[in-house]
Amino acid sequence: MGDTTSIVKKENPGVPSVSLLNDCEIRFCELYARGEAPYAGNPTKCYKEAFNTDDPTCGMKAYMLLARSDVQKHLTDIMSVEFDETAYIKEFVKTNMMSIIEEMAHKSFTDRKGKAISPAPSRSVAVSAAKVLMDLYKIREPNANELNINNKDGGNITFNVIVPESKKKELANEE
Repeated sequence: MGDTTSIVKKENPGVPSVSLLNDCEIRFCELYARGEAPYAGNPTKCYKEAFNTDDPTCGMKAYMLLARSDVQKHLTDIMSVEFDETAYIKEFVKTNMMSIIEEMAHKSFTDRKGKAISPAPSRSVAVSAAKVLMDLYKIREPNANELNINNKDGGNITFNVIVPESKKKELANEE
């Protein structure tokens, strides 16, 4: 039987061989190509995690695995598939901000003695989360104007001026 870590089938002489990697090798490739820190691009850590081993020769085995043409092809295939990480992160942030808004907008807190604490700080957190969502989805207040002051040293100040509805109507009537 020999090596069971990979099976190579040869279909036709003119057609390239198709390689089937085992589950550990596939996991190694996924960690190496798309893993988060400390795995991405670190073959030794990926090998230890994928093969669930602490063998002192993991580094050598990882580099030998990377040198195989079937593993190289699988890594190329993984990296060529587009992954919209921005959409994932946007959805993650949206979900978390919505839960923060829901929790903080209606929750009441007490101090160590059981006395009710003002809801202002928790409501402030809810408002901040709502602002993050507005920035995330590029929602602007319709009556807001910005005044930018740019400093030659790179320090910028932005003032958001919000015109109240009553003043806006008064200004329109004067014209």
